[in-house]
Amino acid sequence: MLVSKHFGKCALCGEKVELTFEHIPPRAAFNSTPARPVSSVEMLKKRNNNKERMPWDTVGLRYQNQQQGMGRYSLCRTCNNNTGAWYGDAYVYLANVVHAAICDYSDNDHNEITIMDVYPLRFVKQVLSMFCSIHDPNTPQMAPIKKFVLDKDAVGLDKEKYKLCMYITNSTIYKQTKIVGKAEITSVGLEMMVLSEITAYPFGFILYFDPTESWNYHGIDITPLVDCGYNDMCYLSMPWKVKEMNDIFPESYRSKEQIEQCIKNNKE
Repeated sequence: MLVSKHFGKCALCGEKVELTFEHIPPRAAFNSTPARPVSSVEMLKKRNNNKERMPWDTVGLRYQNQQQGMGRYSLCRTCNNNTGAWYGDAYVYLANVVHAAICDYSDNDHNEITIMDVYPLRFVKQVLSMFCSIHDPNTPQMAPIKKFVLDKDAVGLDKEKYKLCMYITNSTIYKQTKIVGKAEITSVGLEMMVLSEITAYPFGFILYFDPTESWNYHGIDITPLVDCGYNDMCYLSMPWKVKEMNDIFPESYRSKEQIEQCIKNNKE
């Protein structure tokens, strides 16, 4: 029996080796069942009958068959084992608590959620490791982040260069957006922001590069968590606002009804 090998640069240490499969997010964070990821190019295709395709409709599109769950061959065995041992449990714990809250409460049941016994640095480093894995190992913007993730005791990250925001979602659509530029009208006029986004139930994360004071950021800013120590434990309070996600575009959280109405308005 032939076993397929995956060779390339590790997304963290940069060594050219046989790569292992990295679950994004961790396998125990609701990512253990077979997945069928569809590329953005496929998502933009029309149906065979030329009918309008809704952004969440993947019927008839080509997909990858990932029996292990969502992820990619991106890390060497050492980096995969280390990051999983150092940071994985902290992420899985938070994901399970938020999942239980989503199951127990409707969107309007309360305004805030408080989670006890959180390891903030471990959680945020798992998130940043995921961003490293979805990007090409040679992406220059990710170099300081890789160094930060590889040293489990390292604290602090340049907040003039990076801003990490998190939101809660009940969407089962998984999204990976590599570094893209987005234009938006802000208080200073037309502004361009460079960002990357990962959505994986029950969380979504947006990594902003060279953040400005005028940009309209989504989610809660969890960048300060990088200043905690590896063994620091705290409680984390955050607004309870569950975002809906139905398309592939970054910073887009419209309901299906809003998207359908927008398409109708554009046609008219």
